[in-house]
Amino acid sequence: MRLLIAALALVLTLMYFTFGLRFGYVTLTPTYMLNATGESRYGFNAFEENQTVGVRGLCDVRRGNVTVRLLDPGGTQVAGQVCPKGKWALNALGKGRNGTYELVLEYKDFTGIIDISEARE
Repeated sequence: MRLLIAALALVLTLMYFTFGLRFGYVTLTPTYMLNATGESRYGFNAFEENQTVGVRGLCDVRRGNVTVRLLDPGGTQVAGQVCPKGKWALNALGKGRNGTYELVLEYKDFTGIIDISEARE
């Protein structure tokens, strides 16, 4: 049992220093992150022309930062926001042609909470 606990502690330590610890799923639940580095991508389908799609919510940054980008089906950025240290509201919405819009979250030594949900109009 001690060996198992030691192995788990070693794995968590390695994860913390390589790409960080993430607890939750960004677009469904509040996600708690410790030292997160890298990026996450999520897709949102727009079935009609000029349908607004994207995310709304908040980011509570204790350390580092997170960059939020919304890309249209052609790959052009239509909305974006950087969350530095502090508590920030997020509102990244895009409108235009139908297809899959992609939400890209880029983490740089991010410690904090992201609580966003899909928004459509």
